[in-house]
Amino acid sequence: MKGQLRNASSSLPKNTMLGSWVQRILFIVVMAALVLGFCFSAAAQATPPLPGAQCRDIDPTKLYGGNEWDFQIRREGAPVGTHRLSFHPGRDGVQVIAESTITISFLGFTAYQFDYRSESLWQQDQLAKLAVIVDDDGDKSTVTARHDAKTNSLVVTGPDGSETLPATIFPTDHWHCGVLASQRVLNTITGHANRVRITNLGLEKIIAGNGGATRIAATHIRYDGELQTDAWYDAEGRWVGLAFKARDGSSIIYRCLTCTKITGNTQ
Repeated sequence: MKGQLRNASSSLPKNTMLGSWVQRILFIVVMAALVLGFCFSAAAQATPPLPGAQCRDIDPTKLYGGNEWDFQIRREGAPVGTHRLSFHPGRDGVQVIAESTITISFLGFTAYQFDYRSESLWQQDQLAKLAVIVDDDGDKSTVTARHDAKTNSLVVTGPDGSETLPATIFPTDHWHCGVLASQRVLNTITGHANRVRITNLGLEKIIAGNGGATRIAATHIRYDGELQTDAWYDAEGRWVGLAFKARDGSSIIYRCLTCTKITGNTQ
């Protein structure tokens, strides 16, 4: 019995030491995994989500091949409106105008009308001024923003009042692929900053142009969080598609019309 107790007591420190080493090894492995995960996560955030696209120092007229970029807006597969981007370079920067019109008819009468107009001034990839007018079936609202040079911030005034946001925030006009590295975006309809998680879902073929027969290659980008939407960009960083759910649950799709002239008719 004494021998057994001696053996048992002598083996206890060895087992304890072994357990301690195992714990140390596991701790090192876990910490290494966390560090590697953080590094890969940081690298993923720093890497442009569109390989080959230049998302800084953008000249939109050069990138988009002209001054206008048009979409057809479709609801549940049927055309209901248009969206046009127009770019106007000047001494103070680049003025970007985004205009949308949606008309839903029923039995020959207009059942719903939506009009949107955004005028923004961009200076070196940063929003300097913004003025948005929304007419949501008679319910009108405005959003304005201006860059405050003293505080290097963006002062935004919307239907719910004013707030101060980072100067580097991107509005939800989608044309500038720099937005894809964001965690917050300026909602140009509400005037609020929306927290988002932006995910690259990979390359797809999407319908473009009139008729529905033409397909182009585009990267599928998903917004989750306070803003739920899907967007598509081509390899050069041009915005070529949008999809989201309307308040009534219907599917809204923006089909790019102009982009087939730039990207070619790839089937």
